[in-house]
Amino acid sequence: MIRAYAYLQWMSVRNAVARRLGRLKQPKYLAGAVVGLAYFYLFVFRHVLRSGGPGGPAQPPGLPSEFSAPLAPLGALLLGVIVVLAWIVPTGRAALQFTEAEVAFLFPAPLTRRTLIHFKLLRSQLGILVSAFFLSLIFRRASFLGGGQFLHAAGWWLILSTLNLHFIGASFARESLLHLGVNPARRRLLVLAAVAAAALGGWWWLRGAVAPPTPEEAANFQTLVHYTGTVLGHPPVSWLLAPFRAVVGPFFAAGSAAFVAALPAALALLVLHYFWVVRSDVSFEEASIDLARHRAAKLEAVRAGDWRGRNRPTKPRPVPFALSPRGFAPVAFLWKNLIAHGPLFRLRTWLVACAVAVAGVQWLAADPARLPLLKVVGTVTAAIGGYLFLAGPMFMRREIRQTLPQLDLTKAYPLPGWQIVLGELLSPMTVMTFLQWFVLLVVALSFGATGGPAWLTAQALVVGALGIFLLAPPLCGLMLCLPYAGVLFFPAWADAPGAGGGGVEVIGQRLIFFAGYLVVLAVALIPAAGLAAIGFIIGQWLAGVPLALVLAALIAGAVLAAELAAAVWWLGGRLERFDVAQELPR
Repeated sequence: MIRAYAYLQWMSVRNAVARRLGRLKQPKYLAGAVVGLAYFYLFVFRHVLRSGGPGGPAQPPGLPSEFSAPLAPLGALLLGVIVVLAWIVPTGRAALQFTEAEVAFLFPAPLTRRTLIHFKLLRSQLGILVSAFFLSLIFRRASFLGGGQFLHAAGWWLILSTLNLHFIGASFARESLLHLGVNPARRRLLVLAAVAAAALGGWWWLRGAVAPPTPEEAANFQTLVHYTGTVLGHPPVSWLLAPFRAVVGPFFAAGSAAFVAALPAALALLVLHYFWVVRSDVSFEEASIDLARHRAAKLEAVRAGDWRGRNRPTKPRPVPFALSPRGFAPVAFLWKNLIAHGPLFRLRTWLVACAVAVAGVQWLAADPARLPLLKVVGTVTAAIGGYLFLAGPMFMRREIRQTLPQLDLTKAYPLPGWQIVLGELLSPMTVMTFLQWFVLLVVALSFGATGGPAWLTAQALVVGALGIFLLAPPLCGLMLCLPYAGVLFFPAWADAPGAGGGGVEVIGQRLIFFAGYLVVLAVALIPAAGLAAIGFIIGQWLAGVPLALVLAALIAGAVLAAELAAAVWWLGGRLERFDVAQELPR
């Protein structure tokens, strides 16, 4: 079986490489491959190749002992949480992932169940090795932990291989429990009860051994880290984390000697997991066949244009708002698309989320000891908001690409092209705007409650929030016009997700589109910023700084709205001239 697997794996890799090289004849993949390879070289491989030579980047400094000591216990705790979730979350039956071709050829063959498990384990090793390689590159700057890059790669391999075996063994154990009459609800209850008992037992044991930090100490990050390390390293918590710490031990080894010392325990756990999996007498064939059929149907749905790759809802969904029989046509597009998004994207849901955010911020602000945590919440939320602002159109690009297979039907509507374009843009524009408004609310409340620099007064905070509130909708619409323009002007670049697979060329395509977003953002902001600056100067001369900021935000918003209207009008003309029979990719 090993020789047959090696032949199958070699032919699969060779055919995949040949297919990827063959599609580089298409300009969209060739340009993406060039950009993707340049990105990986500049930001990943260049530093690796030069790390040991003259002129290479300086090694990151080591962490202080009070920060580096708790890293291994924290890693063991995170691994323990992942393992516990593997026993709580899944509801399906025990199944191994096989393709439909593997099911058709291997399952009727005269192979034992243990041979099929070995085949699956061997096949998963290629993905684990690739993942360990890239993780070692990504965490290359974690050399402050000690040890070399190859030791970190070996540590990642041990962690990922053990997790893979544990997930398979846990699925077999869940199947055995199901045959014994323990349904998923009872299983979750038993696991949660065991976790709660362990947590209560550990708290009762530690309450007299480790003194909790005072509010002043809890506000000090260094003291809090030291306390966490003390708790995780003290019995009985250290006893509970011992297996998980043995698995992550080689990764956190400070050198070759420490790696060799930690290796036997990690390998012993890996071997125990291996025997647990191969000696499990559980039937997984039927569930594996169903899983392969479901994955094939999902991939087919994605290639057909349904990027969610899931079945349609079996019961009617509630409408987001009452739609009048007569009115502005683009609103009907918004109504339809919000129904397709599901009940999460409803005004009531957003209002409940805003109420929860307000209540949570007020609760954190009520106690001065929790103010440092509130500052962290505000800073992290602001970073998430900036990421969503730049990367949000990348996520919505998939939804806009869904309009491509329906263009023949959409063009038949008795509507001008600009109304169709505006209708298709309203749904992602609304979702992005509400996300940014929610982030803005959390950031404003957090920094308003904790204070900040001297210039960040309550008045400045309100005025700034109002300005961003006004600028967000037209700016989101402008950034979403770029992927829609890509669909209309370069339809061959807008194949359905999953049709071309992944790869470095797809990463390059996304980088090209991201650069386009930045260009559109700069071009849109230059005239808006110039006119807003003039309005600010006039407003400051007439009424003072606060009203001048409001006037500048109104002017910038009006300019961006005018730019959005011009872009929608231009795209509408392109839509009317779009020839589905000639330009739509087949």
